[in-house]
Amino acid sequence: MSEIIFLGTAGGRMVVASQIRKSGGMWLELNGKNILLDPGPGCLLRCAELGLRPSRLDCIVLSHRHIDHSNDVNIMAEAMSGGGFKPKGALIAPMDCLEGDDPVVLKYVRTYIKNNIFVLKDGFKHGLDGVTIECALRLMHSNVECYGIKFHFEGRTLGYVADTKYFEGIGEAMKGCEGLILNMVRVTHDERFQHLIPQDVESILKVARPRLAILSHFGMQVVKAGPKDMASMVEKLTGVRTIAAEDGMRLKLDRREEKATTLGEFIGK
Repeated sequence: MSEIIFLGTAGGRMVVASQIRKSGGMWLELNGKNILLDPGPGCLLRCAELGLRPSRLDCIVLSHRHIDHSNDVNIMAEAMSGGGFKPKGALIAPMDCLEGDDPVVLKYVRTYIKNNIFVLKDGFKHGLDGVTIECALRLMHSNVECYGIKFHFEGRTLGYVADTKYFEGIGEAMKGCEGLILNMVRVTHDERFQHLIPQDVESILKVARPRLAILSHFGMQVVKAGPKDMASMVEKLTGVRTIAAEDGMRLKLDRREEKATTLGEFIGK
């Protein structure tokens, strides 16, 4: 069974700090491989609450270095490797997560995965025994390296648009995705913050045309406006089936569950 488990859907400093919505990133089970995407604050706790065993993880992926996407990367790498006693797994992250004065991935933790570390950058592809992880494009976000990612599995593609300012080219890069996760943090533009708003998502979806769009990573504006209402509005404007992720939501991606995938029916936990 392939599925996405949303450990948390919080985005933006205040929602993460207040835990109005949980944070922690996403757990992807694709073609039998377990991939942790953007393990923000509380990721380990959320895994315990949802009955997910970090020792089953095969790979951890960071789209960028900000705290709400990387805070728990070290403890999750340690947990993936049995406290470091059973080194295993892989880590994929931008170079600025690994180098500089304050790398977010601690050097001693890297030995727990046998230094099996791959740098996420333009043109990147990595095979994970039945799953290919590909860099779709570099995004524009607050002077850090940040990337959109595609996961190819079982003849299908799941896309992820992490935090970014809107620019032409995102939709084109995300063509071919059956499912597309988009971080929509705000409702209105603010030059201080490089994040997508509903109109930006509309522009992306009209080009990318996925079968299903999933909105997540909600800031305070979106929480107050109502994520489900925002998703409904985007769907009406684009004609693309659009849902708002919920904390703990499980979205099945099995081919035999094709109806559930395209109609956005999911099992919530």
